[in-house]
Amino acid sequence: PTNTAYFRPALGGDMAVMRGIAKYLLQWEREAQAKGEPAVFDHAFIAEHTSGIDAYLAAVDATPWAHIIEQSGLSQAEIELAARMYRKAERVIMCWAMGVTQHRHSVPTVQEIVNLQLLRGNVGKPGAGLSPVRGHSNVQGDRTMGIDEKPPVRLLDALEKRFHFKVPREHGHNAVLAIKAMEEQRAKVFIGLGGNFAQATPDTPRTHAAMRNCDLTVHIATKLNRSHLVTGRDALILPCLGRTEIDLQAEGPQGVTVEDTFSMVHISHGQLKPR
Repeated sequence: PTNTAYFRPALGGDMAVMRGIAKYLLQWEREAQAKGEPAVFDHAFIAEHTSGIDAYLAAVDATPWAHIIEQSGLSQAEIELAARMYRKAERVIMCWAMGVTQHRHSVPTVQEIVNLQLLRGNVGKPGAGLSPVRGHSNVQGDRTMGIDEKPPVRLLDALEKRFHFKVPREHGHNAVLAIKAMEEQRAKVFIGLGGNFAQATPDTPRTHAAMRNCDLTVHIATKLNRSHLVTGRDALILPCLGRTEIDLQAEGPQGVTVEDTFSMVHISHGQLKPR
């Protein structure tokens, strides 16, 4: 029996895969009922902790296989294998990251993942559950400071009042729109503060081509990565210290403020000798 499998759904096809797995579970649940075999669904959990199962299963019934296969980008055999592995496991953790959360039907996709976990009672018990991989705490700190392509007016007003300068009011671009702006040569300079932009974005060749359209690409980075090889007409790599490195200036050792997962801001001093 397989305990490791790797599937590549179509972009945006995750919801269809989850619906397909649910469709197999529903089929096997009915077969088990007919034969008097142990249930596939966790009925006690469903009764105590969920609502709306009839409407959900009706939606699963109403979704044709042709639709699931076309949208998922997987074969029915692949979906069946995934469903068998899921059914066999007593405890399942489902993880997802930006590939699921950052497209137009992200909410229904997450709902589908949750529904699938609820059918087998894979929520709220040790070794099972739902694990969205969120941005790390410094990303949250960025937002608090106003690093946002569409900052709220209240924040901009407060910045002007506190720091006595006129802040730009035009909206900027998120990552996807920034690539489009570089493609169309509306954005001519790329400045990356850390990160591996060319490799972390979804369509690698298209991102590379867009960045090469720039007059200037600048990477402020703690270590070299592949994005540094994708250059505009002119290109700079500006090395910097990481927050784990000792930053010793003429005035003495420096610290940086960081925001933790609980939105607490505190100082962080590097412990390591700079590379």
